[in-house]
Amino acid sequence: MKTIKKRWAALLLLPALALGGCSAIPSYSSDYGNARQQVVGVTLDQQKADEIGQRFTQAFNRLGSEQFLIDAKALYAEQLFINDTLSQYAQRADLVEHFRGLNARLSNVDVRLLNTSYYNDSAYVHWRMAYDLRMFGTTRTMASYGVSEMKINADGKIIFQQDFWDPADGLYRSLPYFGGIYSWVLPFKKQP
Repeated sequence: MKTIKKRWAALLLLPALALGGCSAIPSYSSDYGNARQQVVGVTLDQQKADEIGQRFTQAFNRLGSEQFLIDAKALYAEQLFINDTLSQYAQRADLVEHFRGLNARLSNVDVRLLNTSYYNDSAYVHWRMAYDLRMFGTTRTMASYGVSEMKINADGKIIFQQDFWDPADGLYRSLPYFGGIYSWVLPFKKQP
């Protein structure tokens, strides 16, 4: 019975997907490439890269609280390039407003710094994030691994951030209602 309901839901979703497929959604790859060349940060060493990773994970461990919004204003510069794989921002005010929306849906956030490295002015921060997400009247615990490429200005504020993580595993497959359809349309294949 559950399988039949999932198939009906998928069939009802197909017209919406077909219509959505008719409109072009721009790729962010060229934006990333352009910003990566144009935004120049301070030259880093391992110690500075470690500091960036620690400040980033400490701030994001407060995600879901008012303190996080204060920390985010101190972490990011007014003008910036940030792409978190789901959205892209050029102004800190817009980014903080986005974070305000996340604050309303996330709790029990646990961000762990796994390691950092650097190349010239880019820090590469490898992290693991787990959180509880409230959506569609339910709460789900989710977790994801990712890497954020970051550049900072002379004041130590982030002016460039590109997140690399898998939203399919870290979000979409776990969403109430939508996750089942997503998994049915794009199943994960694992070979033993």
